[in-house]
Amino acid sequence: MKLRLALGLALSLSLVPACGAEPPPSEPPGPVANHVERVATTEGVPTALVLAIAAVEQGLALPRFRSPSPDDHVPVAGILELRHGSLNTLALGAKLMGSDERSLQADTDLGTEAGIRVLASLGPRGESRVAAWRAAIAELSGLSGRERERYVAEVFRVLYFGGSFPARDGERVRVAPHPEIPPAYLITPPPSHLLAPDFPGSEWFATDCNGKCTDNRPDGNASVDTILVHDTEGGWNASVATLQFDAGKSVHYIIDADGSRWGQFIPETYTGWHAGNWCYNKHSIGIEHVGFVSNKDGYATALYQKSAEMVLNIKTRWPTLILDRDHVVGHYQVPNGTKIAECGPPCSDGLDACEKNTSYGGASHHTDPGYQWQWCQYMELLGASCHCNDAWPLWNCTNDHTQAWRCNSGSLEKQVCAEGCDVMPSGQNDVCHEAPDAGAGGASGAAGAPAGGGGGTAGSSSGGAGGSTTQPDAGSATGGKQTKKAAEDDLGCACRAAPRRETPWAALTLLLLALRRRGG
Repeated sequence: MKLRLALGLALSLSLVPACGAEPPPSEPPGPVANHVERVATTEGVPTALVLAIAAVEQGLALPRFRSPSPDDHVPVAGILELRHGSLNTLALGAKLMGSDERSLQADTDLGTEAGIRVLASLGPRGESRVAAWRAAIAELSGLSGRERERYVAEVFRVLYFGGSFPARDGERVRVAPHPEIPPAYLITPPPSHLLAPDFPGSEWFATDCNGKCTDNRPDGNASVDTILVHDTEGGWNASVATLQFDAGKSVHYIIDADGSRWGQFIPETYTGWHAGNWCYNKHSIGIEHVGFVSNKDGYATALYQKSAEMVLNIKTRWPTLILDRDHVVGHYQVPNGTKIAECGPPCSDGLDACEKNTSYGGASHHTDPGYQWQWCQYMELLGASCHCNDAWPLWNCTNDHTQAWRCNSGSLEKQVCAEGCDVMPSGQNDVCHEAPDAGAGGASGAAGAPAGGGGGTAGSSSGGAGGSTTQPDAGSATGGKQTKKAAEDDLGCACRAAPRRETPWAALTLLLLALRRRGG
């Protein structure tokens, strides 16, 4: 008893509470929970185990139907996010369903059924004790080494404490506590320090370059001048497993959706295969951001801040890196070398025009990081400026509601929203609430350039006392108010269901040993 109480206290101090208030106990299960229970019962898999894995995967909020691209960096299917990891669970799921991978990706319920069948094939089918599924959870993860063990511990921590987790369409699913789980199953091993990452604090995901990357820079170590911005189209775990093991693709870094963790796959001196353009690969460092192109909530400010911190740190090792919008580019801007000059400049048209132009987005016409990526906010964090074509003709709030931007007849304009920013329906200007004493021509610095005063994005040197500012730009914006692709309304998880901070392994081990000696 002493051991369980002490362990529960130690672990509870290291966890972030589940998102939002729990529903009343009498609330009936919704479509997601009912579907999982029906399929899991048929396949002999504990329902709570499926829901706990889905919570860790952040897959519960995936919409019922999606329109995935065949060239997504991280193809995932179902709430368990089947993927191309060390075990290709996506291919296995398609085989077990007598279907194909694209169908599982497009239909989340079909992908979920496939995931449950995969789990059943890996574990002790019909076993109701969730602790007996430990090896199956590890295999399902598609991860390796410490990441594999961390994943298993996260799943068991969700099962041990239980909780309520957000699912699609406002549903919440409940996982009952399982205090019978052995305490040792909840512990994550210490990190490996076999190879120090280039960017401090990065988790290191050892990646074999065979068929994925090149262990040098063909033009020498003075060749990096570009940062290439990607999004994953999958959650953290699916993204790590896929980018570590899937053939033909690699990237240097990944940052989680809330900016709380980041990792490195290959050294910066290696050439990653991520642009779909060999010339750009040779001269760039690629950063994946966990998220979805069509996530209506956009990207978190903390993610922008961590990404900007990473880029500024990279520049200390690569003085050739240029921090402007011609060299900090999205994947959607990369030339398709089979149609236009491989080493030509990135697309500089409006956001919608670039995404629709099949001469860009690399060889496979990628469109990430998508309409929701706030280039003006991001470039300010780098001490640089965006282009007029990075904004829309109507005022649009940034995702954190601290700024509004527009491209007005070739001039970039910015408002600092000290009192917040209201998002209006498409076709209307968003409404920026400036400081009460801000006049129509306020005293903010030039748009996109660092300026004094408050009211800017958190962690940025930009801001000002309010008012609109303008900056001429050679380009002209295309399209109207920011819109989303109706056929691709993937939802990213707005908050993390899994534990965020890990319990200090050494301290917890000492606690366990001490209590056992005392007969706990």
